[in-house]
Amino acid sequence: MVIKTNRLIIKRIHPQEVASIAPLLKYQSLFRQAGLISIGEVDLTSLQLLCHSECVLQIKTRNEQQLLGLITLLHTYGESGKVFFKRYELGYLLIPLAQHCGYMTEAINAVCQELDKYSIKLVAETKKNNKSSKQVLKRCGFIPMAMKTGISEYWER
Repeated sequence: MVIKTNRLIIKRIHPQEVASIAPLLKYQSLFRQAGLISIGEVDLTSLQLLCHSECVLQIKTRNEQQLLGLITLLHTYGESGKVFFKRYELGYLLIPLAQHCGYMTEAINAVCQELDKYSIKLVAETKKNNKSSKQVLKRCGFIPMAMKTGISEYWER
């Protein structure tokens, strides 16, 4: 999958291509904020496993090919442990220099437009105090659905 916008190229990363997103490893706190890890650190091996089992999209600038961040589309599961068909949890991270420039809104909108062609639904979880992430989700048509113990908010599109 390759999606192009005016400023960005969003491309799926396969396990054998994981080295192309290695520069993001220096931003370990972003992986934690995005909910991709809770303890320890992300390394190339864990990124490779993630790329093997889930959909990981890199975000690059269209002109300079500068790596800006990631979007993840993770399988969602019901109470019985079965995978929900055509429903994924959206995750994302953006390097600090690219934040507050509209890149993530542009990238997520483009991904959503592509997924809409296949009737794929997305859900997302944000920390209650993560105003920037909540604004991105609102701009991309997500609706808040529930609150979890006053800490996290769940969104759906």
